[in-house]
Amino acid sequence: MTNYLNNSDINRIHREHVLKNTMQDYKYVPLPMNRNVNNWKWEGKDFPRVIALLELDEFFKKNNFLFEKVLCINGDDDPEFEFLPYKNKKIIHYEADPRNNDLHNLNLQEKDYDFCMLNQTLEHLYDPIRCLKNINAHLKTGGIFYCNVPVINIPHMTPYHHYSGFTPTGLGCIAEAAGFEILSIGSWGNKEYTVKLFENLDWPSYQDLLTSGLNEKEYPVITWIFARKSNE
Repeated sequence: MTNYLNNSDINRIHREHVLKNTMQDYKYVPLPMNRNVNNWKWEGKDFPRVIALLELDEFFKKNNFLFEKVLCINGDDDPEFEFLPYKNKKIIHYEADPRNNDLHNLNLQEKDYDFCMLNQTLEHLYDPIRCLKNINAHLKTGGIFYCNVPVINIPHMTPYHHYSGFTPTGLGCIAEAAGFEILSIGSWGNKEYTVKLFENLDWPSYQDLLTSGLNEKEYPVITWIFARKSNE
C-alpha cells in the first residue's frame, strides 16, 4: 500500500529536509581537485555527478558505515562503489534479465540487504513509487537507501526516458510514499550548467564550466536522498 501524503507532509519534507539542507553557494569553490584521485576521473564526466559523489563520500564518513550486504541496480561500474564501505554486493541489471530484474516487479530471494543504491535510473521508470516500494521490501529494517536523480535533463534513452527529473521535495515525497524514512536530501545546480546542457544537448563536465563548483539554488540540476527502511 502506498502511503498517502497530505499538504502538511509535503510542507514538512520541504521545510525539514530541503530548505534546512540547502548547500552553501561556495562549498565547492574552488573545486577540490585533490579529491579527483579515484579510478573514475572527473574529466569528461557529467559534472553534477561529481558533486553528488563528494556529498556521498561525506555522508558515509560522517556516519561511519560498513554495510554487510549491498544491492545495486544497473550499476556495476558506478563510481559510487569507490566510496561505498561494504563487504558483499549483488548487482542486478534489467537488460541481463528483464523478467526478473524489472524493478516494477522485483522479487529476489534475499530480502535482508542493509544498503541499496539506485543511480540515475528513477527517471527511466514509468512507476517510480512502485519500484521504490519493491526496493524497500528487499531491505532489512534499518537498511539504507541511496538514490541520485536529475532535477532537469535532456532527452536520452528514448522511449525509456519517462520523466525530465524530480525536484528535491518530489524525491522526498515519493520516498516517503514508498515507506522510507528520510535521513537527508541534497541538491546542486547552477545557471551556467543549465544553459550549456540545453544549448549543446550534452552533459557539461567541470572543464566546460567557468563556475563549475558554484551552487545556485534557483537552478537545481541534480538531487539525491539518503533514506531508511523504518520499523514495520
